[in-house]
Amino acid sequence: MEKFNLESIKNVLIIGSGHGIGLSLTETLLKNYQDCFIYTTYRDVSRCDSLKNLESQYRSRLVTSLVNPLDESSLEEFTNELSEKVQHLDLVINCVGVLHSENMKPEKSLNDISMKQLLDSFAINSIVTPLLAKMLLPLLRPKPLSVFASLSAKVGSINDNTLGGWYGYRASKSALNMFIKTVALEFINRKIQCLSLAIHPGTTQTDLSEPYLKHTKLNVNSPEKTALNILNVLNDLSTDANGKFLNWDGSEISW
Repeated sequence: MEKFNLESIKNVLIIGSGHGIGLSLTETLLKNYQDCFIYTTYRDVSRCDSLKNLESQYRSRLVTSLVNPLDESSLEEFTNELSEKVQHLDLVINCVGVLHSENMKPEKSLNDISMKQLLDSFAINSIVTPLLAKMLLPLLRPKPLSVFASLSAKVGSINDNTLGGWYGYRASKSALNMFIKTVALEFINRKIQCLSLAIHPGTTQTDLSEPYLKHTKLNVNSPEKTALNILNVLNDLSTDANGKFLNWDGSEISW
């Protein structure tokens, strides 16, 4: 059974690497896998200084691009340009996600639900993933084995939901998981050797989780530690991992 090996990767795409886990994944790959070339995107010019510093440091191996993942034409323009530079992507990780913003907080009850907020949650937490899969399909060739992964969340597991609340975030991550499973089945039907995965990165010290960390009883990892955990999960994956929802420690999470 063929396995995915990080040591052999050449071209990597990380969507949403301006800060947080995406930034740490970019830095960890650059430091530990010196034969790979990394393409990254960011969407907020006010929060990408660290990524730009990395680009200056690794000028020969890192290219960053300003891309709005909620704008289909922006995504399409970027992927078309990428197709002119590379013929195959070995690893794609979508790190884009939202839990809260200035105008959005997780819904604690039905009274907090609004159409706009639910649509915003689904747009970025769910829909970006199948759009990426569609646009990157020409770069995910039948061989060699590649990985297409999106960061999900354990709260997106229906079986794991025992507390309620967080309607939009939970449901949009559940939808992401379904998209990942469906993409995986299409890859199989098209005979494309690409593992489509949803990965729960674990509770991480980022802007996304910051307001809620003081209440959690879970272990909280640094972004650097989380990046290592994710890459450890990806390394040595076999084809039977296709379409699965994996935890940061490599265990499988129930849908």
